[in-house]
Amino acid sequence: MSKRARIIGGVLAGAVLLATILLAVSYRNLEPRLRDWVVSTLSESLESEVTLDAVHLTWFPLKLHASNLVVRHHGRTDIPPVFVVSSFTADLRPTEIWSSTIDRVAVDGLEISIPPKDPETRKRPMPRLGKNGQPEDGHSTGLLIHHLIATNTRLSLIPHKEGKNPKVWDIFELDMREVGKGQTATFTAALINPIPYGKVESKGTFGPWHGDEPGDSPIGGEYTFAADLGTIDGLGGQLNAMGKMAGTLDQITTTGETDTRDFKLTELDGISLPLHTSYDALVDGTNGDVVLKRVDVQLGKSKMRATGLVEGTKGIKGKRIIVNVKSDASNLGELLRFVSKSKEPPADGILVIDAAMDLPQGKAAILRRLALEGSVRAERLRFNKETVQDKIDELSRRGQGKPDDASIDDVASRMQTKFVLSNGLLTYRGLSFHVNGATIHLDGTHSLRSKAVELAGVVMLDATVSNTLTGFKSWLLKPIDPLFRKNGAGTRLVITVAGTQDQPTVSVDVKKSIKGKPP
Repeated sequence: MSKRARIIGGVLAGAVLLATILLAVSYRNLEPRLRDWVVSTLSESLESEVTLDAVHLTWFPLKLHASNLVVRHHGRTDIPPVFVVSSFTADLRPTEIWSSTIDRVAVDGLEISIPPKDPETRKRPMPRLGKNGQPEDGHSTGLLIHHLIATNTRLSLIPHKEGKNPKVWDIFELDMREVGKGQTATFTAALINPIPYGKVESKGTFGPWHGDEPGDSPIGGEYTFAADLGTIDGLGGQLNAMGKMAGTLDQITTTGETDTRDFKLTELDGISLPLHTSYDALVDGTNGDVVLKRVDVQLGKSKMRATGLVEGTKGIKGKRIIVNVKSDASNLGELLRFVSKSKEPPADGILVIDAAMDLPQGKAAILRRLALEGSVRAERLRFNKETVQDKIDELSRRGQGKPDDASIDDVASRMQTKFVLSNGLLTYRGLSFHVNGATIHLDGTHSLRSKAVELAGVVMLDATVSNTLTGFKSWLLKPIDPLFRKNGAGTRLVITVAGTQDQPTVSVDVKKSIKGKPP
């Protein structure tokens, strides 16, 4: 190699070395400058104190990597940070590297904490984008992210009252487009609902974000929910739901339907039934409380209507469900099989129900927590077992004083009662059973778990004791007719019913019957 070539090669090598040194120095200076740019841009856009660990750049493609981002609105340390990010990666376009626009950001470990309203200003200390959450003077302000992808996101709404649990949503997948600068962002999201355990998927629009009052931020879209009801002790079945939502975070109007093909009360030895509901509800997105404006329920062949509340309780995790239920078309036979499996239900008829239900929070099985109170009435009640229906027919014939009248057959009955259900125990108040010629009044209890029955009451017959029989027996009993003729009835008998719902034992207390004493 000539001397001239060696000199040129040395110059080139030196130039490359110098360029490498200059590039390394520039690179080291660029990363702190980028960190300062991110902090200043977010601080200005969000009107907040922002801290961030060191950032790093990769060049091909151009990306910014950072971790441990913390945003405190106006430096507030008395409440949790508004935003905490474990790590994020931003895809940068060279032409936008110093602008407030970012092409794509991938975030992991995002925590958003929405604080309570200030008691004096009645506003939440939250970042905002210009006046009232909108760009000021028609100009775009703040940061705009064209595409935001977040994993392992947690949104917490901190209640104003001490001791009340925050409302928390764990969102494991979130994809948003056009986030910031007073934009209406589009989103898709997926989250896990803990109880009942299942996946919620939704898509729609959100924003613009109202920093002064996040509850005024618009939201709309649609969702699906697939859950295993077996994760609630005492229930069984696979629930599938779909619906639509619209409104603001404070008041989200939602309509939808649910289907559970194999709904079951697992504590009872009953069959499963298909359960379908359609509903209109008003959801407070800032605390998760729900006003159930209308719920139409079809359980098997039975149709019901419900209204009520799903609301939180101070210091208790979960939601309490309080609803009023009414029905004029419930199928008695099917409901009897629902609570106690049998090849054939003991009775058939149409029930009229008016009840209030209270299901408090807790981990105990449904029947231990569920409370019901109300009334039920059945018209044209018929019993499926021939032996039982024969006894009802006989009761009607004897009650009318026509024990040999074979035309009195397949008699329809009427039943009504007020009831209270608590801890799986039904307490009947004023249970009455009526057929032509006879009325039975009972009070007592019925355990849904053990099937045990303990009832006491009176049988009132139109006919006297002697007229319930024929021939010689009828004449023999005539002298004692006055002993049992009480309270306007031809015959009044005090009875008890004990045993189980499938094999009850009926006893007559003659002494109390004669003396006219209560059961």
